[in-house]
Amino acid sequence: MKKEKINGLFKALLMEQDPRSPHRYFDDLKEFKDRILLDVGAAEGILSLMAIEQVRHVYLFECEAEWAEALRKTFEPWQEKVTIVPKYVSDHNDGSTTTLDAFFHDTPHPDLFIKMDIEGMERRALDGARKLFSEKGNVAFSICTYHEKDDYHVISSFLNEHGCTYSNATGYWSHRIKSIMLRGHN
Repeated sequence: MKKEKINGLFKALLMEQDPRSPHRYFDDLKEFKDRILLDVGAAEGILSLMAIEQVRHVYLFECEAEWAEALRKTFEPWQEKVTIVPKYVSDHNDGSTTTLDAFFHDTPHPDLFIKMDIEGMERRALDGARKLFSEKGNVAFSICTYHEKDDYHVISSFLNEHGCTYSNATGYWSHRIKSIMLRGHN
């Protein structure tokens, strides 16, 4: 890519994470203090990069091979606290896909922060995280709700079923005001 395009893309990422943006994944970086961050749909890793000094560990779930090398380079200074997981996160397990429940089956997982921005697969990923969400007080989250028409309804129903407390960040998206992100904790 040309430098101008890279600069433009980076500026768009910064605007998306501006405190006034409904697509911002957090309110304050202190939310990540001593947590394990699950960056589900990491892409370029902007959230993890912003939170890296606060978190205890970060798992970058990114199945797109084009991001893997860039993520390794970006997080090289923190390689001891970063794990890149080249898998899709969903509601089943196979060679290229994992559920969060299966991923953390044998691993301690207190104080999780789950960010999900996976292009409409959030509801399937949540179905594969029922056990994690059933452990009260364990999970903080930021989940995108704008990819599918009924995401807000389906995802908020899941969160209600698990007794979560959350807020709905709404904003102008695709030519209308809609739910963009649900942020909260169980």
